[in-house]
Amino acid sequence: MSLDPNANLKPLGIFTELTGISTEVEPVEYVASNGDKGPMNMKLPGKQKPPTVVLKRGKTHNTALWAWHQNVRDGLLKLARVDAHLTMFDSEGNRVAGYTLHYAWPSKLEVSGMRAGASEVLMETLTLVCESITRADM
Repeated sequence: MSLDPNANLKPLGIFTELTGISTEVEPVEYVASNGDKGPMNMKLPGKQKPPTVVLKRGKTHNTALWAWHQNVRDGLLKLARVDAHLTMFDSEGNRVAGYTLHYAWPSKLEVSGMRAGASEVLMETLTLVCESITRADM
């Protein structure tokens, strides 16, 4: 998977794992009159939660993700909020899916712990929040 903010030619990052894309609309209970049968409980769509995307990759020397997250921490939201394009590839390098994250910004950047002498790969987890998400045709 590659993450490309602002449709640049060079991706901001290549990720090995998509933990999930989450969109949610909270249900709201509504009580309506059902004439002489009494009240009728219904569920209607309520407040939409902002979509989130969680990506993982092996830690690299590239500091672009850290700089992007630092813009958020510094309150520079005009720099931090971008339209980002997420493209997924199969094992042969063919594009299989794509999403556009509108006004996306990194809400969390996590580097996994490690122990001296251990052989595991240091992992970086990026959580993105956006105003909306659309599926792109491939």
